[in-house]
Amino acid sequence: MPQGISVAAARWLQTGKSVLTLSLSIALAITGSGAWLNPPARAEIVKVGYGSEDLPALSEADQARLDALQSVRIPLLLSNVSPDGKTVVVATTGRINSEDWQVQFLDLTTGELSDSIALGSEVLSPDLPIQWVNNDVLRFVQQGFLGPWEIVTINRKTQIVSHTSVYPTETEEGEILGMAPDFSKFVIRVFEEAEDVVYMVFLPSLDRVEVARLPEGFSIQPPSWSADGDQVVLVTSAKEERDLYERTPFSPNFGDPVVQDALGRLSPDENLFRQRNEVRVFDFTQEQPLQFELKATDGNGDAFANAAFSPDGKTLMVKMYKPSHPEGREHPTYVFPSTAYYRFYDLQGNLLNTLEDASLSGPFESQGKFIDNQRVLFLATVGLNRPFFVYDLAAQTLQPLSLPPGTADLESWQATPNGQTLIYTFSSVTQPPELFTLSLEGSGSPQQLTSLNQAVAEANRVQAQEVSFSTRNGPRQGILIQPAGQAFPPKAAPIVFWQQGGPGFSMVNEFAVEVEMPLNLLPNFGVAVLSVPLSGREGFGPEFYQLQADGQNFGQADILEGVDIVSQLVGNGWTTARQVGVTGCSYGGYYASQMIARFPNTFAASNPQCSLLDTLVEWQLGYSSLLSYLAGTTPMEDPTLYQQMSPLYNAQRIRTPTMLFHGSDDFLNIDVVRNFHDVIAANDTSVMLYEFEGMGHSLHDLGYQRIAAQLQVNFFRRHLSGQPR
Repeated sequence: MPQGISVAAARWLQTGKSVLTLSLSIALAITGSGAWLNPPARAEIVKVGYGSEDLPALSEADQARLDALQSVRIPLLLSNVSPDGKTVVVATTGRINSEDWQVQFLDLTTGELSDSIALGSEVLSPDLPIQWVNNDVLRFVQQGFLGPWEIVTINRKTQIVSHTSVYPTETEEGEILGMAPDFSKFVIRVFEEAEDVVYMVFLPSLDRVEVARLPEGFSIQPPSWSADGDQVVLVTSAKEERDLYERTPFSPNFGDPVVQDALGRLSPDENLFRQRNEVRVFDFTQEQPLQFELKATDGNGDAFANAAFSPDGKTLMVKMYKPSHPEGREHPTYVFPSTAYYRFYDLQGNLLNTLEDASLSGPFESQGKFIDNQRVLFLATVGLNRPFFVYDLAAQTLQPLSLPPGTADLESWQATPNGQTLIYTFSSVTQPPELFTLSLEGSGSPQQLTSLNQAVAEANRVQAQEVSFSTRNGPRQGILIQPAGQAFPPKAAPIVFWQQGGPGFSMVNEFAVEVEMPLNLLPNFGVAVLSVPLSGREGFGPEFYQLQADGQNFGQADILEGVDIVSQLVGNGWTTARQVGVTGCSYGGYYASQMIARFPNTFAASNPQCSLLDTLVEWQLGYSSLLSYLAGTTPMEDPTLYQQMSPLYNAQRIRTPTMLFHGSDDFLNIDVVRNFHDVIAANDTSVMLYEFEGMGHSLHDLGYQRIAAQLQVNFFRRHLSGQPR
């Protein structure tokens, strides 16, 4: 289950800066050194709310370092590069405090950021990238406060702004799907009773031409354009694919096509996700704009994910999905693909070549953009890192760019107009996020462009080593993040085993200071973190990625891999049984909870956060399709399996000291977590539930994060000391 949301999206969820308090039903006495004079009760539900003073739990020096680390900012590229190659529009936002949103110009020659009143007041939620009309004028499309879409133009020299509203005057309802890069036309979808109609609207005449009809159950992706807007490609698919990640499906029942697809019970001939998957290519310089159509039903069984044009509109790149076919399923599933690859077509629909490479095979974290008419820049998760690759269409060669270990941001990268330089956001556990430049000519090393987080870098005192372990399912690679200066390999050191939300999302080397992802949090306060992607993660190939869905592996395969890894940590003397903990949020919280329920003696302490605990409830009210895919069955057919997969129904076995974090407004219901807490408490096992009032799925609030970080550090320091309790 997805752990959280993008920093941009998180910004819009903020309701205002808040002062944080703990409303305790018990009295706690805290010393400045971080030791509890009066330990908390063995079992208690503590509401963390608003309205009183902060409750410190660390020394002043530790709090100062925590504040420095949590001030980290992320730079995001919002525009393409100006025609002269000198300027981009950049947003900077707090990784935690994402309401602190600033939009500025970045001088690529000096790395200097400059404010603009117009940018700060006008750039709210634009379709990206913002386009440069010339070196002084910016233009973008966004939905206005009152509903209509607007074309916004800003002159950065004069600071004059214009708005052109776009909306139908007839009794029509619909949505804008996308605007051409040259703002000569846009695509709208008009909602109708029988079937929706998709129109191309031309500017400035506002004439429109029908380009598609969408029967009920159809969805359409945002259009992709050539540089001059003359060529456009539309990709359609079944509507359920768009609705997949809605918490409450429109028809949460066994007969849903999305559930049946996930279970592998629809033959390809009757599977609407294949039947309704099409690509339509238009050239509006021609008398008959529709040039060709591609239909999944005419192909080899693979699906169309999305498409992009070369700048001159002569070459079309289509991302393809191979459906997964988990062990024990009769048919493949199209909603949950296992592999990605790419095809290239000319404007007559002729297949030019196919690019299949293991480095680009991750279905969701592999993407490409044309640098020019002959080169495509790819970004993909590979193992523990997310690097770039350049593909030469003529030579049909794929070359990696020279990056250090770490992670480039999936949504923040652009090439200069001459195709010679890449600008991108990058971070690692030893490198706070900054913008970098890199030559695309195959020479040189990355050059840091910004210094947003210099104070964060000075406060960050960690080291990282890549490590490997053997498990019953094969080798597993990971990163051990330790306090700076600690011996490697460690000896009898406290180590927290961490798992990401998901499953499916990658676990890469990136800078992170949240309690949900404490890669840089705990090691800065004396507790190492071990991050090892286990089965079900992207970046290690389709078999690794699909393993959780094979047979009845969900809730078992990666759990057993973790047991193998912890056994080796202890066996090799890196830690002891009294010094190893586990934490994570969302699926990571599920992992921590399932681990201590199934293997009560493996960990000395556990900190599950925003956790999935009841798969029966989740199937009925949440991600029924994803659970169906992972389990291979439904709770109506096999309730016993769903009980076994649910930490809640095995909580009576838990003997591990546990600290739970959960938001009162989390879509994973807080009442389930309270019951989980109460069952653990009935075991005479130490358990605390911190219920963060007003918070949803994870803590998108700087004040709450500050308190939670102190609680987490204090908890693991106490419980992983190695001393008998």
